[in-house]
Amino acid sequence: MKISRTINSFGLRALTALACFTCLLSLTGCAPSDASKVVKGYKIKPGADLAQADLSNAKLTKLSLSWSNLVGANLTGANLGRADLSFANLTNANLSGANLTLANLRNANLTGANLTGAKLSRAWLSASVLTNANLTGANLRLADLTNADLINTNLTSANLENTNMRGAVLVLANLTSTNLTGANLIGADISQNDFSRAFLVGIITSDTTKFPPVP
Repeated sequence: MKISRTINSFGLRALTALACFTCLLSLTGCAPSDASKVVKGYKIKPGADLAQADLSNAKLTKLSLSWSNLVGANLTGANLGRADLSFANLTNANLSGANLTLANLRNANLTGANLTGAKLSRAWLSASVLTNANLTGANLRLADLTNADLINTNLTSANLENTNMRGAVLVLANLTSTNLTGANLIGADISQNDFSRAFLVGIITSDTTKFPPVP
């Protein structure tokens, strides 16, 4: 009987401690949140099918849309700050004017996406595909574009100051008035680019950087 009371007493203390811990998590905002959220009638969650969805001006900060299908989605003016879009398919999506500051876009497919005027400062875009995307006037300052595919990407007047573009492919990218000040281009392929009107102060290159052939 004494042993039983001891066990029961121990179990009661454990349950009390668990309840207090759960309450503390809740108060500090650390408790796990619901995996999904409904925004403008769409269920936002990892792996969601949101092709052609109208999420213009939607607030999607810190939400996870990793592995989601966002082909042709309208995300103009959307707030995606710190959102997780890793491995998402954003082919032909409209992200003009969207806020993607500190967003995770690793391995995302942004082929043909419209990112004009988008805010991508400090965003993670490593191994992302931006072929034929339009980033005119976009702010990518301090973004991570390691091994990104930027073939035929329009970067006119884009701010790429101090970006990490190690191993990135920029073949045929439009760099008119592009700010590449302090950009890391080690191992990058810039062999078919016109830099005559780009800002190149302090760019970082190496023997592995593929430059245009000398005339």
